Amino acid sequence: MKYLLSIIILGLGLITFAQDNLYISFVPKCGGSDFVLGSTVQDLNGVDFVVDDFNYYISNLQVVYDGGQILDLSDTVLLVKADAHTFLLNQVDLPNIEQVNFSVGVPQNLNHTDISLYPIDHFLSFQTPSMHWGWTAGYKLLLVDGMGDFSGDGIPETIFQLHNLGDINFKNVQLPTVATYGNGQTDIVVHCHLDEWLYGINPATVGVVHGETGVNSQTMDNVDNRAVFTSPANASMNEVGNVGNLYFVNKSNSISITWKDMTRIDSYKMIDVSGKVILSSNTDSIHETIIVENMNKGAFIFNTYDVNGNVLNSIKMVH
Repeated sequence: MKYLLSIIILGLGLITFAQDNLYISFVPKCGGSDFVLGSTVQDLNGVDFVVDDFNYYISNLQVVYDGGQILDLSDTVLLVKADAHTFLLNQVDLPNIEQVNFSVGVPQNLNHTDISLYPIDHFLSFQTPSMHWGWTAGYKLLLVDGMGDFSGDGIPETIFQLHNLGDINFKNVQLPTVATYGNGQTDIVVHCHLDEWLYGINPATVGVVHGETGVNSQTMDNVDNRAVFTSPANASMNEVGNVGNLYFVNKSNSISITWKDMTRIDSYKMIDVSGKVILSSNTDSIHETIIVENMNKGAFIFNTYDVNGNVLNSIKMVH
């Protein structure tokens, strides 16, 4: 009986202290659909444009759960990219997640520090394209580089750049949300609407605008005044059908790559920027995590394919 009681107590302890991986994903949207770099989309006035880079900083994260308790992750700074927007935050047990609070930008106490002091894999270190404007101006809160359709023929051909700077443009967001629980992880999903963020500007005529006033300030004010960040009714990250969801997590000398709900997957391949194949394999696993060890520093692309060799999903990784 004493042995059985010990087993029961041990089991209860495991249940009590079981912790899930907590992920947050800032899914890019435009026109209500998933946004993909290089695709032609429309702003809220129907102007065609294409974006090569869509990056922004997130900081001061807090997760509100179970009647107002707070998980404080305010020392976390994330660099969100349209093609790299899912992050492992912690290993925790957070029942009944109710809200996520965060800021857009880099906090003032970090915004004017020496960028060279950060390790190369830190989000506040040097980036490509550069997210830093110099010690005086600090980091770029938002960077959008692309081309707008000035001629109206449906083919974007006119360069525009929106690089927003300045402590005065630092924004705070409080977003009621729900989370998805299961398979040892908890997922928080935030939708980021590019067309709402660009409200009030014309990508075909705005040109190259770097600064903290005028258009730059106006678009940052959209975070306060428009539905730039929203929370889906269902927080699952698996919103893209049988192409599934694909994300990665950097570790010290490896990369962990995960896909979920990829029902048509037949193979995957990882290549470097020169086109050299780093890793490839056939698979029929709908959900899987692979870990690539002994990684060199650099940029890589990971693609998943269907049986006909068509790309299902793709992600650019920097290690």
